[in-house]
Amino acid sequence: MTDTLTAQQFDELCRVMGDNLKREDFERVLERYPGNEGPGTCLPDKGAPLEFATSCMKAVKLEGTVLPFLSRVVEQKWKDEKFRASIVGKVRVLVRASAAVEPQAKTIAGALTALTAALAASPTPQCPGRTTCDFVRQSRPALQIVIGSLDQFDALKSLHDSLHVLQVNGADWLDEDQTEQTRDLPRETFIEIVERLRNVAAEVETRLPGDVVECCRRCHTIATAAAQRLATGAEDESEFALAELRALVAREPEVIDEAMFVLSRDLPLRALRDLIGSGASVSGAPGQQMMEAGEALRQMSEALRARILEHALWQATEVRIRALDRILDSPTGSFLRDLFMEWSAIRQNLRTLVDAAPNVPAIDLPLNAALVLYERALPIQGKPTPPGPSPEERLVEIAAAFEEFRLKASLQFLTVDKALKAEFSSLLPLRDSLQALEAQVSLFCACP
Repeated sequence: MTDTLTAQQFDELCRVMGDNLKREDFERVLERYPGNEGPGTCLPDKGAPLEFATSCMKAVKLEGTVLPFLSRVVEQKWKDEKFRASIVGKVRVLVRASAAVEPQAKTIAGALTALTAALAASPTPQCPGRTTCDFVRQSRPALQIVIGSLDQFDALKSLHDSLHVLQVNGADWLDEDQTEQTRDLPRETFIEIVERLRNVAAEVETRLPGDVVECCRRCHTIATAAAQRLATGAEDESEFALAELRALVAREPEVIDEAMFVLSRDLPLRALRDLIGSGASVSGAPGQQMMEAGEALRQMSEALRARILEHALWQATEVRIRALDRILDSPTGSFLRDLFMEWSAIRQNLRTLVDAAPNVPAIDLPLNAALVLYERALPIQGKPTPPGPSPEERLVEIAAAFEEFRLKASLQFLTVDKALKAEFSSLLPLRDSLQALEAQVSLFCACP
């Protein structure tokens, strides 16, 4: 990517950053940036934001780490949709994971295990890992944050996945237009999905970041009550339970997604990078493995970050899709304007998220065509009534096209969701290896 970044693209990215970031934004970006550059090395003491952006971009380009830097830039103001689109629209790979995390995680975990064995097998003063032991003693708090964060990732994703399964697999029941007679999913199967959410919430609560605990408790409380109400078979009890579950799947995934985003953003990767660097001096196979682990960490951290940003962009798109659903369900006087704003944002995100397949229409085309036909069917004062179906009939076509679009988008989001869950699971051996290494290094080690 950095080899194909033209001078014009380079300047455009710097200009976008200069227009939207302040000095303190650049400082925070560089504090999280995993390369060697930092606020003291590439950020001028004085100047305009454009100068800060240009100086930082030139420095990270020389280091060969433009993408990790831009990832942190996007994260810094992720909720600013215009800014986010300006960056990812030019560097789409930032939100498209192209490499698998699992092989890199295995390489790092194996290297840490080999290093731990070397430390355990070599009594002082012959221990070959003095540099590592000293680093672990000095950086123990940061390493414990890494270990805890990896565990929290796994817990967050489990809770998020159970909510997403409820939303997608339970769509028959959560759709307000469906009835007992039109639903394909048996009641018992839907109750099992709800109970799975309840069980997962109970299992992960103690492993979650503090700001997600209340979300987890809401999931447990509502899922528990909903399963009981649905089991009665009474229509009024079922409708109350479904209303509660609809609100749950509309609200809580965003809370969890934000927590995953913050956890990823603040993960002290430099501590892990420096730990691996400290072990590279060990002679023989352990040192060689640690050198290989350094490159694996670089690839893994950026692949995981791209997957998290991809997931976050899908989550933002899902919020827009729900807003579009509300607009179509209750048209107002500003119907077309509101619809245009939401649909434009959705299509812009889809251009980044979805690859165009040869000879296959894009998933947004049928709905877009239905919207065009509706607009053409609207009467214009002083002109003959447009031929063809009426606006009311065209609205029915829009509703059908929207349901088809929403299903396709949900399935693609679920694919990304499952991939992220699998990658979080692949990090667990890394967590275990870090725990073993950290436990092996005594605070009172006698290494000279």
